[in-house]
Amino acid sequence: MEVRFRRATNADCGIAQQVVDRALRDYGLHLVLELGDRDLADLEAHYDARGGQFELLETADGVVVGVVGWRPASDEVMELKKLYLTAAARGHGLGRRALQRVIDAARDRGARAIVLETATVLRDAVRLYTRSGFVPVEGEAAGSFATLTDQCDRAYRLELTALA
Repeated sequence: MEVRFRRATNADCGIAQQVVDRALRDYGLHLVLELGDRDLADLEAHYDARGGQFELLETADGVVVGVVGWRPASDEVMELKKLYLTAAARGHGLGRRALQRVIDAARDRGARAIVLETATVLRDAVRLYTRSGFVPVEGEAAGSFATLTDQCDRAYRLELTALA
């Protein structure tokens, strides 16, 4: 499946929320705008203003089939906040491509690690992360995800220095 990555603005908040909610519902979860997904209500403040980026994955005919968003957690750690694909987009290598964009951006900024939180029920995502070298972490190693949300019960970390 061919897609292009397009930087999102606040005009895209609605479609980003739809993609994330649809993807979560496939696994029995849902969007929680007042807690873990509040970043989707103001993409520019939560990503651009913090030195990060939020992108939509669009097909040639403009259909949004995924989202990816990352931002610095500290000078040395990047956090992957969002990576969701619609059901039709899964299994085409788009998750790997989106994750590689985050890894490349983190390296370009001199980050030493990437952290993320996810839910155990998101088995495809967990498989993608572990195959890419992410390991489960808790506490200080989880950085901004040391305290997890109700829906997200696992934190993962990728040491970029180990990949150099």
